[in-house]
Amino acid sequence: MTPPKIRAIRVIDDRLIFELDQDREVSLPISTSSRLERATPSERGHWTVGPSGMSVHWPEVDEDIAIWEVLGIAEDAYLRSLREAPVG
Repeated sequence: MTPPKIRAIRVIDDRLIFELDQDREVSLPISTSSRLERATPSERGHWTVGPSGMSVHWPEVDEDIAIWEVLGIAEDAYLRSLREAPVG
């Protein structure tokens, strides 16, 4: 199975809802990021997903959250799963 990637994000109340491919969602508390916790709703709503789908960036507060943080795994474990994923 191909490792999941981020497609979009929603901010609902005090939660960050990461929409992943493979029809999955993962929810994290906004308190995961002190920068996002201090940000205004407008700043939280202005985000971009990186071209590889491996991270989300909030330019107004200079914050990044990577897919391995969302999944709660180590970066090297995620990158290893990418190398081991079947091609095609």
